[in-house]
Amino acid sequence: MFNQRYCKILFLAAAVITGSSTMACSKPVTGSGSTSERSVRNESDMDEDILFFVNKFRRSKGLKPLELNGVLSKEARGHSKDMASGRTGFGHEGFESRIDDISKSIGTVRAAAENVAYGNLSAEAVVDGWIKSPGHRKNMLGDFNLIGIGTAKGKGNIVFFTQIFVNKPAAQAKK
Repeated sequence: MFNQRYCKILFLAAAVITGSSTMACSKPVTGSGSTSERSVRNESDMDEDILFFVNKFRRSKGLKPLELNGVLSKEARGHSKDMASGRTGFGHEGFESRIDDISKSIGTVRAAAENVAYGNLSAEAVVDGWIKSPGHRKNMLGDFNLIGIGTAKGKGNIVFFTQIFVNKPAAQAKK
């Protein structure tokens, strides 16, 4: 049996779809995780590695891959930095503001969701933790076409992870 208190610390998911919001929690994941199929080369490659594992999971379910978007990644990175520095608590504080900022840059979005996590985790391990959590899994399998990924190290080299998912009409998605 796992401790619900730790669940709230390690993994949180939020979704805003046409005005509604949901939150979910998963069992904590610890350790570095296996990176047998793709190893994390260095910290700057963490975002690309997370994208690789998310899209591998989506493909296994017959879904199109998500496209990494710079605007979304900037917002995700900023949120991870804020959590890592303690400026923001771990969670989804400011999620609606991040989505508003994204909309100002790329236009109105149909739907958006966010996953966060922290720990001493590889890209594969954090994605595996999200896959095992119903709320995170729902976000990763959602009707989205863009993703932003951002990581930041906090005290003790603990990595904070943020994923932002957006459904944007294809004609406008590349802005």
